Amino acid sequence: MARMEIDEWGPLLTRWSAEWLEARTAQGPEEFQEPDEDIVRNRWLGFAPADPVRMAALEERVRGLGIAVPLPPSLRSFLETTDGWRYAGEFVYLLAGAESIAPYGDPYDLQPLYEEDLDEEPDDEEVLLAGMWGRALQLSLDSDMTDVLLDPGDVGADGEWAVYVYHGWSGERPGRYDSFRAFMADMYKEFYQLGGDRAGFGNAVTRDLDAKVEEARLACLRGELDAALAVFGEAGELGRPRAGLLAAQLRVLLEGRGWVPVDPRMDDPLYAGEVLPLKARGHLRERRTDDTLLLGPATEDWATDRERARAVLEQIRQRTYEYASPGPFGRAVEEARELARWGDTDGAWRVLIAAVPQWVPYREDHVAPFGLLGDPLLGPVITPERGRQLLTTPRAGQPEAGPLPAARVGTVPDGLGWLAHRDPRRELRRDACRFVLVEGVHPEELAERFGTGPLEPAASETDFWDLRYAWQREHRGPMARIGTRDGWSFAFESARWLGFDPARLTHPGTQLSRGTRAVTVWWEPGLFHFACAEDGAQRYAFTVHEAERHQTGPLPAALSPDHLFPDPAGPAADLSEAGRALDAIAAAFRVSLPQFALDHGRLPILPTQPWIRPPGPGETYATITITPR
Repeated sequence: MARMEIDEWGPLLTRWSAEWLEARTAQGPEEFQEPDEDIVRNRWLGFAPADPVRMAALEERVRGLGIAVPLPPSLRSFLETTDGWRYAGEFVYLLAGAESIAPYGDPYDLQPLYEEDLDEEPDDEEVLLAGMWGRALQLSLDSDMTDVLLDPGDVGADGEWAVYVYHGWSGERPGRYDSFRAFMADMYKEFYQLGGDRAGFGNAVTRDLDAKVEEARLACLRGELDAALAVFGEAGELGRPRAGLLAAQLRVLLEGRGWVPVDPRMDDPLYAGEVLPLKARGHLRERRTDDTLLLGPATEDWATDRERARAVLEQIRQRTYEYASPGPFGRAVEEARELARWGDTDGAWRVLIAAVPQWVPYREDHVAPFGLLGDPLLGPVITPERGRQLLTTPRAGQPEAGPLPAARVGTVPDGLGWLAHRDPRRELRRDACRFVLVEGVHPEELAERFGTGPLEPAASETDFWDLRYAWQREHRGPMARIGTRDGWSFAFESARWLGFDPARLTHPGTQLSRGTRAVTVWWEPGLFHFACAEDGAQRYAFTVHEAERHQTGPLPAALSPDHLFPDPAGPAADLSEAGRALDAIAAAFRVSLPQFALDHGRLPILPTQPWIRPPGPGETYATITITPR
């Protein structure tokens, strides 16, 4: 059904009456009382048109109330078509005709309450709403505690008066419509929206929409995303529940968040494997402490489901959850997860998108593997852009609708210079970092050489900061996130202040370079330290610490501190020189750190050996403890 514009009331109201009658009688008397005989006989929810005498009398009464503006055009033309209306939406059973439109009178003294809530500089909308209660005309004669109010003090350039709908049982502010025309258009939709979940509700319109939804579902699986979204949106506006379920899955992948309406039964693989991980991710992102709503109804009938859901939530909270899917796509998920675990998010995406055509749904209404977003490692890989690419790829055995989109993944190494570029969109500001890169070793071997404990579950940078300084937990000591890129494994740590002390630096790269090479970098405001070690011995290094600088070994010209940091006062505050030094190191050693993985993804955490040795005999130092308030 195309977007509805009401220019002439007759065609709309005739259609509305026929559709309402068909849908209501299809539900039977056990659902509703039998419709009025004249509705059935005339197939008409309205009445006879208001004649000129009634219209003139209405206008006279309105003027007598001190209202100088003419009747709104859409209400006038409506009354000239039908003098009143039955069943405007689900809560209004009778709209007034010309003789029954009367002042509302503010029977519940709402105007003083709204006026008290006005602040010192209220906006125009708040002032209009506060004054509306005392000047409005009442349009609803019979309803479920619902008032339909016409405001002569809120008139648009087209002469239309605003309409307010106030549900006395809701505890909410009234909803506003620009005109009576807009109100009636929404009530037509409400009839479908609130009726769609009822058993037996249906008519020619719903059957036609359901057929289109099924066609759009198959088109969606062929990769025809936008066409399917348009159909789902149209059907969803008229309350077709299947359209809402299908569209919700697509929006999740397009927006990176959302809610999919599926009953929380853990025996349903669509809920347990796709919906619950997504809900849990949102629950934890919002830092909610009450798990009640997430786990499902707290009743005996749901007890087993709640316990199973609690186990999944705990896995996601501990970042150990692993999304699974049947068939070849599930095997690709496992492979992609291993790549993402160590920072190769581009490689993980290439594996996933290549396997999408082999994806198998759990049931007919399942159109995409949106549960991927709940996987601690793979969720960050699925950006909204990649979500669109996934949805435009044919899947579930559907043929291609056209050429497949090319995989849009970067092939240029990230390098190191990006570390010095401050991005205002980042949740956490990286003002200092230190890292060591070791050539030709696997991250797990790096963990054995550098760690003081076992690898911990993968963490984002936000998780990492929370772990370093958790509430009521003592400082855990140095920790790094580890991974691999371009043949080098890395241990990376960032903070706002790391406490560099050149006299007590342990030079971790030196011990890590046994049988290979290692590059160490430490920078923070006013400091840049670099060292290269090979086979257990340091080859060359330099430190620029404010106005002081030191170097050892035969430094390549491109890595000369005087070349990289020409200002004798030390590194520039804008980090431009730090960025130039990082670029030079990346070029000299052909090394890189994965920007996406470090900024947005998750990497395993490693408790590391200290970068600064304990004080020796006669040395003292201060300890600063940071406790969140």
